[in-house]
Amino acid sequence: MNEQDWHRLLTDLNQACLTSIPYIVANPPPELGMQQFVDRHANSAMAQVAISAMAGHATWLGMPPATQVQITSAEQRLGVTLPSTYTAFLRVSNGFLMPGQSTSSILPVELIAHLGDDHADVARFYRETLDTWPAEVDDYVQNRLEGTIQLSGPPNHRPEFVLLDPQEKSSKGEVEVVKLVHEGAEYIDGFEQFMELQLFSVNYGLRLYQEK
Repeated sequence: MNEQDWHRLLTDLNQACLTSIPYIVANPPPELGMQQFVDRHANSAMAQVAISAMAGHATWLGMPPATQVQITSAEQRLGVTLPSTYTAFLRVSNGFLMPGQSTSSILPVELIAHLGDDHADVARFYRETLDTWPAEVDDYVQNRLEGTIQLSGPPNHRPEFVLLDPQEKSSKGEVEVVKLVHEGAEYIDGFEQFMELQLFSVNYGLRLYQEK
C-alpha cells in the first residue's frame, strides 16, 4: 500500500469518524476515547487534535507526515525495522485518531514503545491466561507481549491494542502486526488491513446509528 492509497483510505476514515461523532455523543456514555489519549500524552501535538475532536471542532483527525529522521530514530530506539506499509502510513499522517472505536488512536511514531513499558499488567494477564490452556503454548505471542511494540494509544472501553511482534516475520520478511483483543491475539495481514477494518467498523456503526 503506497502513500497515495493511504491518502485515500485516511480521507475516507476521517470523514466517517467525523460523521459518527455526533451520534456517539448523543448516546451516553459518549465513549470517544479521546480523554484517555489526552490524559496519557498531554504534551503531544495530537492531544490538541483530540481536544478539538471532543469539542466537535476537528476537521482532520490525522497529523502532519513523519520525517525520515523520526522514523529512523524510532527504529533505532526499539531495535526493529518498521513494516513498509506502516511507514508509508506515517509518511502521510504521523498518527491518527478514531473517536468512538475500541482502538481509538494510532500513536505518532515518536510515542510508540514496548507494551511492557506502560502495560506490563496487560501483558501479565494474557500470559497467565495461557496457564489454563491444554495445548502447547510456548510459541504464542501472549508469552512475550512485554517485548511487542505498541502502535495504538490508550484503549477506549475495551483493552484492545495494535502491536508489532519483532520475533515473527511475514511472507515479505517484515515484522508481523498483531491485534490484541479481549479474546486473545490475532496476526493480521499487515497494518493496512487493520486500518481498512477500522473504516469498515466505523461505517457499520454509522449505518446502525442512522437506522435508529
